[in-house]
Amino acid sequence: MAVKPCPRCGIMIPQGMDYCPDCKPAAIRQLQEYRKQNADKRQQKYNRKRDSRYLCFYRSKDWRRTSRAKLQACGYKCEARLEGCTGLAVEVHHIKPIQTPEGWELRLEWSNLEALCTHCHNLRHPDKLHRASEDGVIDMRLLK
Repeated sequence: MAVKPCPRCGIMIPQGMDYCPDCKPAAIRQLQEYRKQNADKRQQKYNRKRDSRYLCFYRSKDWRRTSRAKLQACGYKCEARLEGCTGLAVEVHHIKPIQTPEGWELRLEWSNLEALCTHCHNLRHPDKLHRASEDGVIDMRLLK
C-alpha cells in the first residue's frame, strides 16, 4: 500500500486520504472559515458597487417583512416556472426595477413583486451573470 505524509502533522497516511484522522476535523474547520471569509469579501466587494440607497432599502425592515410575506403568500412556489426551474421560491423579484423612478415608487407594491427560485431570478437578470472573460478562454455555455 502506498503511503504519504499528512500535510498538517507529517505522519504517514494511506494514499488517497487527505489528512490523518487527528488532523481532518481541524482541516475541515479551517476550510469552512476560509470559505466564509471569501463569501464575506465577495459580498463586500459587490456592495461597494451598489448605490447606498438600494442597500438601505434591501436591509430595511419593511422590505424584509414584505418579501417574506410575498414568499409565504405564494407558498414558496416559483411564479415564473422558466425552463430549468427548481420550483422552490426563495427570492422576491421587482417586476419594474427599483433603479427606475417608477420602480422606486412601486418598490413595496404587491403587484410589482414576483416570488422566484434562484435559477429563474438569475434568468430575469442576465446582465448580472456575465463574468469578465479571460483572453484565450472560451465560455462553453455560449456555444450552440
